[in-house]
Amino acid sequence: MIKRHTIASTIMIIAICTIIGVFFWISYQRINEVYRDETRITITKMRKLFLKDTVNNIIQDITLDRKKERDYYQKNIDKRYETLLSGQNLPEKEYTDYFKRWFASDYSRDINENEWTVFLWNNSSKKVIYDPADIVKKDINENLKTVKTQLLYYRIITHGPIYGLIGVSRKYVDNKVKEAAADKIRNMKFGNGSYVWVNEIINYAGGKDYAIRRVHPNLPQTEGTYLSTDMTDIKGNRPYAQELAGVKAQGELFFTYYFKELNSDDVSEKLTYAKLYKDFNWIIAMGIPLDDIRQYIDHTNAKSMAAVRGQMITLVALMIIFVAFSLFLFLSLERLYTKDISRQMELEMNKDVLSKAYSRRFGTLELVKEFKEFKRKRITDTAIFMFDVDSFKGINDNFGHDVGDKVLIEIVNRVYQVIRSSDCLIRWGGDEFVGIFHGLKEENSVYTAEKLAAAISDLRIQQEKEVISPTISLGIAYFDEKDESFEEVIKRADAAMYQSKKEGKNRVSLYREPFSSSM
Repeated sequence: MIKRHTIASTIMIIAICTIIGVFFWISYQRINEVYRDETRITITKMRKLFLKDTVNNIIQDITLDRKKERDYYQKNIDKRYETLLSGQNLPEKEYTDYFKRWFASDYSRDINENEWTVFLWNNSSKKVIYDPADIVKKDINENLKTVKTQLLYYRIITHGPIYGLIGVSRKYVDNKVKEAAADKIRNMKFGNGSYVWVNEIINYAGGKDYAIRRVHPNLPQTEGTYLSTDMTDIKGNRPYAQELAGVKAQGELFFTYYFKELNSDDVSEKLTYAKLYKDFNWIIAMGIPLDDIRQYIDHTNAKSMAAVRGQMITLVALMIIFVAFSLFLFLSLERLYTKDISRQMELEMNKDVLSKAYSRRFGTLELVKEFKEFKRKRITDTAIFMFDVDSFKGINDNFGHDVGDKVLIEIVNRVYQVIRSSDCLIRWGGDEFVGIFHGLKEENSVYTAEKLAAAISDLRIQQEKEVISPTISLGIAYFDEKDESFEEVIKRADAAMYQSKKEGKNRVSLYREPFSSSM
């Protein structure tokens, strides 16, 4: 009997060990697959963010440099204009020489290659006096009309019948910014074989010679090469066609292609982010190889497998002893603990225990999130309401705090009957409440607030032989671009609320600049 029991127990233990071992091994394999996938996804997301931020920073720098360069030439032209005005008392001949001296230099026939575009003529006789770039071909007025469209900025100065034009070509300034930006990009240094390159679109329809390679730090000898959307990578993909289609449709895109590594026969896959800078017709792109991600995952997986093999026997033995009891006990305690913690967290973080409105802590997190969203999108369509109960202290004094609590509960219930499910009501403190109303534009805010106030004023709360008819004073405010934090919109809503009280209570006030409130 004992032997049979021992054999049965041994067989059972072996069976359990086998089942647990197989289960553990299969589970490990599945977990390992998930780990590999999640690691790859996470690293890829991080690299995408790095690529996108780098390209966007370059575009931001180009935009700032372009503005600085334009401002510089506008100020320079204005200064020269003011200087030329100081010679108004000179005779015509001397004034003409004075004008020429300010702009004496070698001029190209293409105004886009000249730093200054200048022209002096007699407006009465229509005679050309000074035209170093040979602007005038036939009719002065027609030529000037054409030239002005090419200028970024210009001024016309007069001296009696003598007229002078001073300006700078838009293309000259842009070409200057392009050259500076190209030099910056060539000098950028990144690890992991990453670099930034620029292709300039000539024909948005694609095809042969649709673009020209402007900057390529890894292959500088290819700069100036014309590109075709029919070009393929090592695997036969058409990355230029994909890139052009993406920037035309969305202005930016992520894509991958295969390339042969420099000074090597190895073929690697590269993750690329490309964005169109429309003002220059530039596609600014940055790529990073993906092979090192696979190498990292494979290396980590090999180390993990070695550790697992050494631990399997120990784990199986330990699991046989306590797995059933420990698992049952753990799951039971965990279930009870999780329920208790979840209940406490929800009670503490999300809901106000008395009124069932959202708690101030939860509301603060929501306001921070809404403020960040406003700063990101710059769209003012979220109204912030603040209201409190008029003469609430009198209700507490006359009827007691229990009745005051009942009034707050009834008010919150009525508010929830009026507002949308997407709106958020927060108990800010005492009898003060804050509301977040998404998609509520300023022109509709007062109507909505008055509707809410009217719903509250319709309340009739029976208290023994007396009826309590609560009202609220409500203030409305919106986020402003000058705000540094969400607290500032709360202050404005608070100021508007006190304005409502000042004007007689049971009212609604919308905060608009300038705004004054006696508090």
